[in-house]
Amino acid sequence: MRSIFSFILVLSIVAGCSSEDIILNEPTTTIEYKYLTHNQWIYAQMNRNYLWREDMPDSLDCDYGLTPPDFFKHLLSPKDKFSYLTNNSTYHPANAYNYGIAYQMYSDIKGNHAIQILYTTSEEAKSYGIRRGDFFQIVNKLPYSIILEKVLLDNNGAFVKKDCHEIELSRFPLSSNSTVIVDTIYHIDNKAIGYLCYTQYDKISDLYPPLKKFSDNQISDLILDLRYNPGGYVSTCRFLCNCIVPKEGYNQVFQQCSYNDILSDYYKKTTGEERTFTYFDDLTEMADNTLGTQMVSLNLRRIYILTSSHTASASEATIICLRPYMDVSIIGEPTVGKGVGSWTISDNEYKYALQPITMRYYNANGESTPDGGIIPDYFIPDGYFTREKDLGDTEEPLLHQAMQLICPNLFPTSMVCIKNQAEKQLLTPVGVPSFIIEYNQKHNRR
Repeated sequence: MRSIFSFILVLSIVAGCSSEDIILNEPTTTIEYKYLTHNQWIYAQMNRNYLWREDMPDSLDCDYGLTPPDFFKHLLSPKDKFSYLTNNSTYHPANAYNYGIAYQMYSDIKGNHAIQILYTTSEEAKSYGIRRGDFFQIVNKLPYSIILEKVLLDNNGAFVKKDCHEIELSRFPLSSNSTVIVDTIYHIDNKAIGYLCYTQYDKISDLYPPLKKFSDNQISDLILDLRYNPGGYVSTCRFLCNCIVPKEGYNQVFQQCSYNDILSDYYKKTTGEERTFTYFDDLTEMADNTLGTQMVSLNLRRIYILTSSHTASASEATIICLRPYMDVSIIGEPTVGKGVGSWTISDNEYKYALQPITMRYYNANGESTPDGGIIPDYFIPDGYFTREKDLGDTEEPLLHQAMQLICPNLFPTSMVCIKNQAEKQLLTPVGVPSFIIEYNQKHNRR
């Protein structure tokens, strides 16, 4: 419980009182005074909005002479893995870029580094014959391009040069890339099976063309590949789920959110409920919708979702929020475990913006994403051996498993789980995949 002093501090800030009106450890240096008012603002915002405000230190115990980033970290709960502080500036897509490829860097047994391609997003990369699973060493990074040299992994777990041919890839703004990597329909065994590889819950307009194609072909099953999707906008998540959910879900709860005691009391007084609720739209009664792009009704009974250890946030919400209404099978690796959400808190007077965790989401049954992640029904590691096949290839291990569940007589059981155990002895991942770095860069995460 916050002290009476904390309440006085918040009122003082809202009323615009000067720092001299607040009794604190008096700043002894110009640097400490420089950070004082900013840190007071940070504390006030966190004390009102932070999901775990009960875990914050008392205002009297805080060091207001810390830099704002350090002060912000000092307020965070041990339960918190996701809150962050950013610069108070409007993001513009031109500030973030990639080279038309997504990759994971590895270190071999000799300590040499090389990247492995996860997927390509530019025609330039495809024109060079760059394929998913290929290894390259980075020869040089230039201001507007990157130079790569292809290598192979030998049986001893070392990278060896394949040839001396170098490839130069141009730099592209992230805004030029669609979030849909592959959308395919397989006509197999008198079924129309849709496959959608989706990398970020961003522009809703990216989703309309493939969903419309799936609807026109009356697909019976959908395989949604979210292994390279770290999340994004809840509104885009709701749009996708609303297009997928069967009619029994229309007008039913899509998601409910819980908050700290202050916000719960506020919502109780204004809406009559401590939680907030969002609902699926009834697509049978809609010519248009409030999300800006016309929805498409797939009206499915089952869905197969492919995951990795980087599947997070809105991707996990898709799984959780569809479960009350349909059969959801998970194939791949355990997900990140981000069953919480946030909103940006900023003020033009201050240099930094806050992105604290402010709520936990639940589905219609009151279930949330476990902190340890969503455990797959069929565990298949997304290691470098699984990348020997292109996304969308029915022999690609995760997709193959989904096909085996849909058409068991035509797709034999995969042996990839056994094969992937050997890779632990060969290469060591270095850092996180490039698409995670780009996602953090896009959202200006520190």
